[in-house]
Amino acid sequence: MPRLPLPRPRRARLTALGAVVVVLAAATVLWATRDTAPPAVPTQDALLDLPAAPGSAEQVKIDTTTYLPTTLPAPAVLLAHGFGGDKTSVADDARELARKGFVVMTWSARGFGKSTGKIGLNDPDGEVADASRLIDRLVAQHQVTLDATGDPKVAVTGASYGGALSLLLAGTDKRVDAIAPVITYNDLAQGLVPNAATPAATAPGTPSAGAFTPDGVFKKSWAGIFFSAGSGAAASGSPSAEAPEAGQETDTGSTGATGAGAA
Repeated sequence: MPRLPLPRPRRARLTALGAVVVVLAAATVLWATRDTAPPAVPTQDALLDLPAAPGSAEQVKIDTTTYLPTTLPAPAVLLAHGFGGDKTSVADDARELARKGFVVMTWSARGFGKSTGKIGLNDPDGEVADASRLIDRLVAQHQVTLDATGDPKVAVTGASYGGALSLLLAGTDKRVDAIAPVITYNDLAQGLVPNAATPAATAPGTPSAGAFTPDGVFKKSWAGIFFSAGSGAAASGSPSAEAPEAGQETDTGSTGATGAGAA
């Protein structure tokens, strides 16, 4: 049976109705997408003047960002970056921790990002002392839960270079309540060239006794990444590519170690 053409007014109404349905569907998708987007995290940037060394009149500038949770005061986390990175390297992690209820402070260590000073490889009188003064800063901001006067409830975390910083800070500042070091080292020299820096025989039962046995292996890929980043070979203070996975062929034909570009 042949189909009869619809009257023009009815055809126009159906076309308009279809357009309305399409617009409403698109609006629903946009609304749902907006509702599922994570909430924005308020931040506070500060460039701090800190002593270049204990008792020194010379100062270095340390570039910091504090990420704030919805409810204050709250426990704090110092989030350190890896070697070759800066505070922006850990921005996503900082936002995630802030959304979970923590005050999070990130910073660019000496010699990285916008921070001044010379890289000291986590010198107790340099980078470690800086981190201790960042704890002082958290106390002064009155946004952090306190265990006692001048003693905030604070944890420290970071990967590799940042993980070593967390170990050293916890060992020198009793205000640190918890640490979560990730893929880090307890001795940088032995981490790159095992057995090369053994000062003396270790006591029996030392947890890291295996590091002092003969025939250590030179970590060529890690050493290359580490020193390239520190010498400024990487753009913007951060390595331009990730380190090759274990067993993966590199451009030079050698195999790489497991790890990220920022040590």
